[in-house]
Amino acid sequence: MLLTSLHTHTNYCDGKYSAEDMILAAIKYNMTSIGISTHGPTPFISDWNIKKENINKYINEINFLKEKYKDSIDVYLGMELDYIPNIGFDDTSKWLMDKLDYYIGSLHYLGKFNNGIMWTVDYNIVELLQGINEGFDGDTRLAVETYYSYIGEMAEKYEPPIIGHLDLIKKNNKNNILFDESEEWYIRAVEDCLNIIKNTSSIIEINTGGIARGYIEEQYPSTFILKMIKSKNIPIIINSDAHTIDGLLCNYDEMYNLINDNKFNKISYLSNDGWKEKLLSI
Repeated sequence: MLLTSLHTHTNYCDGKYSAEDMILAAIKYNMTSIGISTHGPTPFISDWNIKKENINKYINEINFLKEKYKDSIDVYLGMELDYIPNIGFDDTSKWLMDKLDYYIGSLHYLGKFNNGIMWTVDYNIVELLQGINEGFDGDTRLAVETYYSYIGEMAEKYEPPIIGHLDLIKKNNKNNILFDESEEWYIRAVEDCLNIIKNTSSIIEINTGGIARGYIEEQYPSTFILKMIKSKNIPIIINSDAHTIDGLLCNYDEMYNLINDNKFNKISYLSNDGWKEKLLSI
């Protein structure tokens, strides 16, 4: 088992601990590496993204910690950058890409309310329903299809090293309140997205963060999507999306069992020599 996570959050954004706290915990857990991937800045007000005035401090701090703990663990400087409808990655995000060891491309925002404020697919069901009602005239299917089309667009235009929580839009779909993942149109939307990703260099993460935080019982992406990913030979990585120390290795045993059960024979990881693939014993 490869004990690493490139998706972690700190108190620079909505994480609960400092970057050094997360690194020290990773050392305690005998992890071989950790990536700090604080939520990148957005071109509008947000209470869960890093503030632009803190970007240089963040970069300097992670680079300092990378050197400080180099004999104990490999530390990588990353960010989770938001792909925003009708904007894409903003200028600050594009500037950051060359300053980082890697980045995670994610889609949280799907549109604007009537008052012009951006809304997310993952905050809560009230916000999601309001966004669908105001932005898509109540058409959930159109909203979901649009969500996956933006992820495909992001992959095609930028090929982010890692694509974050592919099916995040399911987070607030408890008891299929919005859609059923077994519906033909939903499966087709996912597959259309994967058919774009498979022609890029992007890696899809298996993300246990929703489990760690008690939002969902299954990883991102759902197991049926993992089977599709395997059939298309798209590379994978396991990340915890940890917002706390306790979440750093959430359900890693289960995730390795899952990928073995689904006949994945390799997993991607970041090294000091760039991206590598570790062969798995099946």
